[in-house]
Amino acid sequence: MSAVKITLVHQGAVGDTVLLVPLVKALRKRFAMEGGAQVFLVSRPQLGQMLTMLGFVDGYASADDQEHTAWFAEGGKRTAWGDCNVLISSVSDGKDVWAENARRVSTARQILFMDPRPAGDFQGHVTEWHRAQLHGQGLMLEKAPLPLLRNNPDGAIVIHPGAGGEAKCWPREKFLQLGRDLKRNGFWPTFILGEAEMERWGVKFVQALHAEFSWYLHMGFYELAERLGRARLFVGNDSGVSHLAAMMGVPVIELFGPSDEMQWRAVGPQVHVLRAESPGERDLSKLEVARVLGEMMAELRKV
Repeated sequence: MSAVKITLVHQGAVGDTVLLVPLVKALRKRFAMEGGAQVFLVSRPQLGQMLTMLGFVDGYASADDQEHTAWFAEGGKRTAWGDCNVLISSVSDGKDVWAENARRVSTARQILFMDPRPAGDFQGHVTEWHRAQLHGQGLMLEKAPLPLLRNNPDGAIVIHPGAGGEAKCWPREKFLQLGRDLKRNGFWPTFILGEAEMERWGVKFVQALHAEFSWYLHMGFYELAERLGRARLFVGNDSGVSHLAAMMGVPVIELFGPSDEMQWRAVGPQVHVLRAESPGERDLSKLEVARVLGEMMAELRKV
């Protein structure tokens, strides 16, 4: 019995793409008794490459390539990734030109469509939203198991102060204070900076950070995932990097401000969400350093 070939088309950013992994695992579980499933991802190439190298998917293609972008106009042609048994798209609502092209040239016996972001009245996590939409189109999926917890007692304590928007970011001064407080308690953290933080913070602040702490600028997603997988503990905002750390099985402390953690919290075996204490508080700047430090120290004492 040959494996069921599944193609998943998605064009989201890091966090949204990583949050597809539970769906991929649920698909593998669903077709385990039918020869298994080979899952192919059409996405941003760096993300597809990372998920393939980590073994989350079996292969990838670029969503930016002409053979895919042509599906958004009439006359889209047959593609290698369109030759599959099940085609799942988060770039189409099923009523547009992309969907017409999919039905015309894909070999899939099932073509399913899902909105990657939950509807306003949906109360569950985004991963539940993914499964619910496919369930409504006849593909029944069970919840996938969480990643295995990684125990890296000699690994780095990793701090990532970035996120997609300013409102999601704990103030940089508080991250700096957190690092200093950790040093006073005998722990030396490593900071991860992306290009956005380099631009947002400025050379002077980054140089000051470098004078006090170990840090590195991440460029490739696979390299980042490799480093995260060796971490002892990860602390960061509601961001794609936090989602990646959790999916790698690393203990994560995730700082939330405006977003709803019930829908968007990272998925992993050990994720602690912190936000400012006042009921309904969405201003992340009001989260105190002492609370984050206390949560970190409690976690570090477990090892």
